[in-house]
Amino acid sequence: MLEYVFFDPRPRDLFIAQVNELGVATLLKEKGDELLVLLPDDLDEVTNDRIEALFMATLDMSEALMAEAEGVKSFNATGVEVKLANGDSVMASVDAKILAKLLSVLSFDELASFVDSITRAVEEPDYRPICKRD
Repeated sequence: MLEYVFFDPRPRDLFIAQVNELGVATLLKEKGDELLVLLPDDLDEVTNDRIEALFMATLDMSEALMAEAEGVKSFNATGVEVKLANGDSVMASVDAKILAKLLSVLSFDELASFVDSITRAVEEPDYRPICKRD
């Protein structure tokens, strides 16, 4: 399942409505302060790209609502989910500008694959030269 994290129900509900219009079923889950929207991970690339665009569009709304709640002019918190070998998932904080730049050239699946490769390399180091690996 793909997880999309929200901290306010308003952008989450807008995202859900837009995703449902694409004919994609959603599941909701709460984890602490996080409001999660779970989507199937077997979506075709076109649908997945549309959903990513919808999610990115809700980020501005989320930021404005969080900034309002915090009493600041702006609030930028973004992260990437990292799945560990033991089954746990953690969020790695990533600068919003860097993440936006990455997502402008990589699909969400490509970024997830990249993060998974780094995670595996950290958790299961392979000291052989790259040219000697399978």
